[in-house]
This record gives sequence, C-alpha cells and structure tokens, in this order.
Amino acid sequence: MEIPKLRWSAATVSDGVLVVEVAGDRPKGWKTTFDRTAKLLDTGRWDDVRLKGGKVRVGGVDEGSEDSLHHFLEAVMQEANATLVAEQVDGAALQDDRSDDDSEGDTADARMTERFRDFDAA
Repeated sequence: MEIPKLRWSAATVSDGVLVVEVAGDRPKGWKTTFDRTAKLLDTGRWDDVRLKGGKVRVGGVDEGSEDSLHHFLEAVMQEANATLVAEQVDGAALQDDRSDDDSEGDTADARMTERFRDFDAA
C-alpha cells in the first residue's frame, strides 16, 4: 500500500483554482478525515478546499500564497495519513510527467502552476 501524497509535479492553477492529484492508496474513511482536517486547519485564506475524484481543488489562490498553501495542504495530508494509514511504504520518487507542450504563457496562473510543481522537486 502506498501512502497518499500530493503530486505537486502535476499541479495546475487556472483562474485562481489549484488542482493537485492525490497519488497512492486512500483507505476507506480517508476522504472524510481529509475533509475534516482541512476544515479544522482552514484559516479562511482560500475559498474552499475540496477532495473529489482523487484531486484536491482549492479556490481563491493568489500569487504569493504558494508556500502557505503548500504547507497547509501538506499538513492536512500528514494528519489524514497519521490518522488512517499505519504502515510505511518505500518512497519511490514520482516521475515529473509534465507535458513539454505546456503553453500556459506568462500569466499569474502559469507562474503559480510552475511554483506549485516545483514543490515536488524539493
């Protein structure tokens, strides 16, 4: 079983909405724990945090908030995993599967997308 984690290398921001995939196995009850933890830790800085279809969506993302949002989502993931996932798995590095034809241009969304994707390399 692979512990759920965020795939920052595939993160995108469009119209101020961050979408990042959750990789790994999500046991029964994990989504409920994720949602509850997100609500408890939410500071109201972003519009909403939703997990649907294996992807986290966060609205109201502003340029300059990437580090704070990254920290927030990683804390939510860590708590959800600590609550429901007991066993450790060997962490094989995820391949950076960004498409070479990403032609997002030089917009705030494109710059934020790139900064979120860089979190996977850290």
